Amino acid sequence: MKRFLFFPLWLILCYCCICNAQTSLPTNAIKIGKCVVRGKVPAMLAMKSSLTVVYNDFLTSSADIYDLSIDAEGNVSGEVPLYSLYAYAGVKLASEENAVIAYTLLSQNDTIRVLVNDQKNLKVEGAKCSSVFKTSDWLTFVDDGSRYLPRKESRVIAKFPVKKISEYPSATTVEDRKILVNKLKINYYAHLLDEMQVRKVILPISAYAFLNDIVFDDKILYASPGTDYLFYFLLSDKSLNIPSIGDTPIPEWKEKLRRRLAKIPYKPNELFCDLMACSSYYFQLETGKLLTAQQLQNIHTGFSSGEWDKLLLLYNEQEVKTQARSGHFVDCAEKGQPQTLKEILAQHKGKPVIVDFWYGACGPCAVMSKLLYKVLAEEGFENVELLDMTSPSLTSVEAWQNMKGKQGGWHYMLKDAELEGIMKQQQAEGFPTLMFYDKSHQLVKTKVGQMSEEELRQSLNIIR
Repeated sequence: MKRFLFFPLWLILCYCCICNAQTSLPTNAIKIGKCVVRGKVPAMLAMKSSLTVVYNDFLTSSADIYDLSIDAEGNVSGEVPLYSLYAYAGVKLASEENAVIAYTLLSQNDTIRVLVNDQKNLKVEGAKCSSVFKTSDWLTFVDDGSRYLPRKESRVIAKFPVKKISEYPSATTVEDRKILVNKLKINYYAHLLDEMQVRKVILPISAYAFLNDIVFDDKILYASPGTDYLFYFLLSDKSLNIPSIGDTPIPEWKEKLRRRLAKIPYKPNELFCDLMACSSYYFQLETGKLLTAQQLQNIHTGFSSGEWDKLLLLYNEQEVKTQARSGHFVDCAEKGQPQTLKEILAQHKGKPVIVDFWYGACGPCAVMSKLLYKVLAEEGFENVELLDMTSPSLTSVEAWQNMKGKQGGWHYMLKDAELEGIMKQQQAEGFPTLMFYDKSHQLVKTKVGQMSEEELRQSLNIIR
């Protein structure tokens, strides 16, 4: 499933600047806060540099990215919306020569200070971070559970270990400690489940006794990114054998869920059951199956907490728009097909166009592709054509068809020489490369690398 091709944030950041702006939960469904970013860049670097914040969030498969503003005097400003109480993040300084990343902890209602000196050294300070955690121990705590929870080899595992964490970093309040410990446990157990699935280890139902070690309350929704991964494994596990919700009324399905989990033994609360039901619908949508008329009726009355019906309706509407954009494959090596970019553009006369150059092994390309389809599904952008392009040296025909088979738009397999010529002409030395054309097919903008969701919308508004 496309949602679960996830990586640790540090790997994403080191590989490239990953952008994945998923649809947010409804405002009233979870607690939403923000982290204010302020700082200073030397004036001589202000117009030659960019600053971005990359971080993991609730119900996202990789990371979100937000651009910070730098004025002519070098003053840095920005606000990062947070659906988590804490989020592990990287602040990236990019200039013409290189890029530097500093890691930090974002927290709601905090102010992060970003400082850059004349030598382009990057320093990030959080007012709340310095008081909540001793030294840099919080980075290890947020990102790596192995130091705080015991591990066993998968070949001898009978059930996951349940043990009170005693070595967590000091936090300012008891409530903070509870939230952070719970967050760590969720990430840790989700990681173990992923490991078991990769190794094709079938766990006994008793292994899921670790659920008794996690607190499922409203704080899980804004303090524990990775929760959706946990629910995915629970719903897909062969030992638990939890049926998909289908057209079953939600209260009836939740009763079946409770009976099934009683064999662990585990007694779920109402929020846990709601999250499992919502996840079952959500994973159905992720496979491209729209909600049925009966399901749409069920979700209006079946949930006991939050606004999960609004969330699911939002996802369903997006999937409807995505499927409406049927995909077209064009191999430019075949007889009678267009051979050059100019000939391709001529086939889309009178429409604004985005050309997306990508290759199969490029993780940022896949994330950017997903963002493109999400934003293009929004009202006002229906007339914009998406033309993604690759070549045989970058992606095999089989991989091309497999990767783009469920995506709309136009998929072109260019000849290697044509793609190389276009990239050289545009001085584009990386992937993804995006080219924005207006209705007259005048090139308005070329962007190498990923874009934030807001920057993408701004570019689309120029050409539409």
